[in-house]
Amino acid sequence: MVLVHGFIEEGSMWNDTAKALSKNYKVIVPDLEGFGNSPLLSKKLSMEHYADAMYAMLQEEKIKKCVLLGHSMGGYIALYFAEKYPHMLSGFGLVNSHCFADTDEKKANRKKGCDFIARHGSAPFVRELYYNIFHDTFKKTPAGKKLIEALIKKAEKYTPEALIAANTAMMNRKSKEDVLRNAQVPVLLINGKQDESAPFNLTSQQASFAPVADVHFYDTCKHMSIFEKKKEALKAIQRFVDFCN
Repeated sequence: MVLVHGFIEEGSMWNDTAKALSKNYKVIVPDLEGFGNSPLLSKKLSMEHYADAMYAMLQEEKIKKCVLLGHSMGGYIALYFAEKYPHMLSGFGLVNSHCFADTDEKKANRKKGCDFIARHGSAPFVRELYYNIFHDTFKKTPAGKKLIEALIKKAEKYTPEALIAANTAMMNRKSKEDVLRNAQVPVLLINGKQDESAPFNLTSQQASFAPVADVHFYDTCKHMSIFEKKKEALKAIQRFVDFCN
């Protein structure tokens, strides 16, 4: 099992999922370049760069096949990995993610985000983003408030250069619709119906693409389903991994 985090996140976001899966599987949870404990080595990142790093890591660990799940930007990386290294996969999944390229409007918003980070630093950008990607129902709970503040505290330390490099890499990625349509392994799709980062009009379209797909949509859930719908998402992930093996 390989669990790939998303933008302004780190591998520790998967701790509960990894703990549950590690009872039956070897679980690898990397920090992507520029996040967590992995320093930014290049200011010119790309989804292919991240996918190649995943492959190099698996070669180092002598892993011949895996199930790879990616959250948000991690899902984009999973698609690039599935396209370039299909022989390495027994299944892959997109968690609050999708296969489409950015629209012109989305690209413009990413550029604005990069400009904001360059002017004001990481912390205000991180705080605003995290409060926008959780559903109000979750944000109002004591546990939700505590979790969000903990995630923000971790993410505020990421450098502006890392955020800008990753945001630009997402902006420049290409559509991978064909990767889903041509998938030779099962695909897991988990999304929140109120997700604005991976909107329902896109995630609902891709639900019919993969020949073998396990699809889950959650109500009162935005972009962080593994926290907002923790029990349901974990159960779906466990069943999918068992099916792939």
